[in-house]
Amino acid sequence: MSSPEDRRVAELAQRVREDVATDAEREELALYEAESEQVQVLAVRAREESELGRGWLARYAGDRRLVALENSRVVRAERAVGVALVTGGFFATLVVPVVGVPLLIAGAAVLGWSVIRIAARTAGRDPYDEVEE
Repeated sequence: MSSPEDRRVAELAQRVREDVATDAEREELALYEAESEQVQVLAVRAREESELGRGWLARYAGDRRLVALENSRVVRAERAVGVALVTGGFFATLVVPVVGVPLLIAGAAVLGWSVIRIAARTAGRDPYDEVEE
């Protein structure tokens, strides 16, 4: 069974890893680090993992902004209309080609416009600009 001191060191390292440690807790961990090389390795690993986690969380937030833009009601409606026109145009082409071809072209235009509009809104914006390396 581990000693109370070992449990406290593990708790402090976990709080540093989760980036919720207070300044006093960080100082307490630094005192333990001075006493033991094992604790020093544990504390360094906890700080590195904390930094890694922050970078991934910032990247995740950037990805979520892009997904939110792609899944807005307007974009979903545009793409649904475009797919419906393309599908209807395909089947209409089998029966009446004069009607089907314009539907195919209109559907492709709507889908293309949707993609171009989203690309224009996100052009020049780095979704990870808040991420510090």
